[in-house]
Amino acid sequence: MELFGNEYLTVSCIIFLAALTQSITGFGFAIVSMSFLPGVLGLQTAVPLVALLGVTLNSIIWFYYRRNSDFKAVRRLMIASLITTPIGALMLDRFPEAIALRGLGLIIISYVVYDWLKLALPPLKSRFWDYLAGGLSGTLSGAYAVGGPPLVVYANCRHWTGKEFKSNITPVFCLIALLATISHGWQGNLTTSVGRFAVYSLPGFACGLWLGTTLANKMNPLIFRQITLALLLVAGLKLVI
Repeated sequence: MELFGNEYLTVSCIIFLAALTQSITGFGFAIVSMSFLPGVLGLQTAVPLVALLGVTLNSIIWFYYRRNSDFKAVRRLMIASLITTPIGALMLDRFPEAIALRGLGLIIISYVVYDWLKLALPPLKSRFWDYLAGGLSGTLSGAYAVGGPPLVVYANCRHWTGKEFKSNITPVFCLIALLATISHGWQGNLTTSVGRFAVYSLPGFACGLWLGTTLANKMNPLIFRQITLALLLVAGLKLVI
């Protein structure tokens, strides 16, 4: 369970890297966290911890972009996630952890491959895709705390700019993280241990956000993104194998 002999330090370092990645590239807090935390804490602790921290992170980002948010553009995503996030949280307690970890690894690998290939995607004209993307994101967020990939694909199909993505999708992330946190609390997964890890992670979380914001205008985010994706691929392969 320990990587460097100190569990709290290890978790704080992972949260620092995840927050740094998010603030530099605009993506990745949950998927970076969940690439490494299960190997330290196990899924039962890692998922509610990331959901809890995700509420804080996405609330901060949404507050910054709140004036540009278009809730009409994402209302169907939010409706679908309201239904499926609690279902995903129930799945966490129902699936054997070994199978769940392999599923998480496959999701991470699929996201990395999708990002690297930069696939040309068709425009989405039916409302069905809105509900599907929101439903998948809610399910994955509840079960694994990694609801981002379906929404990233959805946003790319909508041809949203980076600013539009942050303005429109962040409220969805915030809602899903809040729903996941409430669901895990209802199921008894928000344990004292999760609370302690959250508190000990706050310095690394804050430092990652601050440093990433400082470096964002001084370094090429694409280079950092590619390095991060390579790390995610290794972590995903490790979870699967």
